[in-house]
Amino acid sequence: MLQLTVEIGIFLSQLFATILVDVPNWRILFGLSGAISLIQLIWLPFMPESPKYLVMKGRIEEGAKALQFLRPNCNITKEFDNLLESCSAANDSRHCNHAVSSTTDSELFADSNSESNVSIADKREKLKAVSIHSVSVSNRRTSIGLLNIVKGETPDVIWHMLFCTMFLMGFQQWTGAKGIVFYSTEILVKVFNLSEAQLRKTPNEAQWMTIGLAAAGIAAVFASMNLIDRLGRRRLLLISTSGVSLSCVLVVIGRTCNVAPLAVAAMFLFKLAYGLGMAPIPWLAASEMLPYYALGTLSGIASALNWMMIFIIGLVFPLLAKALDNYLFLPFAALNFSAFLVVFLFVPETKGRHISEILHLHGKRLHVVCSLSRWRRNKHQDHGFQETDESL
Repeated sequence: MLQLTVEIGIFLSQLFATILVDVPNWRILFGLSGAISLIQLIWLPFMPESPKYLVMKGRIEEGAKALQFLRPNCNITKEFDNLLESCSAANDSRHCNHAVSSTTDSELFADSNSESNVSIADKREKLKAVSIHSVSVSNRRTSIGLLNIVKGETPDVIWHMLFCTMFLMGFQQWTGAKGIVFYSTEILVKVFNLSEAQLRKTPNEAQWMTIGLAAAGIAAVFASMNLIDRLGRRRLLLISTSGVSLSCVLVVIGRTCNVAPLAVAAMFLFKLAYGLGMAPIPWLAASEMLPYYALGTLSGIASALNWMMIFIIGLVFPLLAKALDNYLFLPFAALNFSAFLVVFLFVPETKGRHISEILHLHGKRLHVVCSLSRWRRNKHQDHGFQETDESL
């Protein structure tokens, strides 16, 4: 949903900018941003705390009420049941089992065959019973800061997951997507060879195409939302990085050979491929790959890294455009192909996996994951884990 709202915001800003481009109307565009921020400021105090945060703190009933607030007129039993299980797995990981040795995971939550016979109320009571012991451990673990993580003073080895999270968040902007968002109209003006008279006409051909690119971004994110739990995160990332790399090459061919339709079609392919994977999935990486006790610290750093890359690419892109001209997207093609290789070699599939399973499989130093699934499948099925094939 985060990336969808970003894409909708880009589309609306491009649309309104086309209408309000003249002086003094551009001031209205800035005013609209302030109005939206004011609405958020008024509304946020009425929003509840995160249900997962409340459950991890042992505030079970408050967590249920918060989730119900976020899902009005919906039955939250199954979702809250899954939330309780995931939080129990986080609190009762192998590093703090000694604190709750009298209540194991198998005792707390029955297996899938008997799960339907255990009510959510029973699970709440069992979680409350162990929360006396585990919440203090959880609170201590949530206080882990950046210095502790850098020194390796964490209950689990999280270097591999940390690398994957930071790579996805940092590289997201080096796909070249923000360059297209910031400078698409300028690029399309060169593609269409618009004259001064045509540029004075608003909206012109380049501006309409820019709005179309923004609409394509919305469509791509919608498609990703429907495909992400079918194809998995890893596969969508591979499709996305390879598609973006190919589209960058096609843009270069279209511009150097002066084939405007090819260049425009390639830019649309770029937005679609980017929206399928590299746009939304990096924002999921931290919550799905990192343990709860490090999530607050590292997700904040990952977001800061992402915004830093936006700032850098915003400064570098026009310089590259001036220096490379028609070959502007060639370095981005190489970068995206490199990202394809990194994802293929190192980024694991997280679809349908608890963080405890992720840590069990990848709680070690940086390692290659593309060949793990075949020889580990039988081994981890014996431990109750269902391995997902990570190779294509």
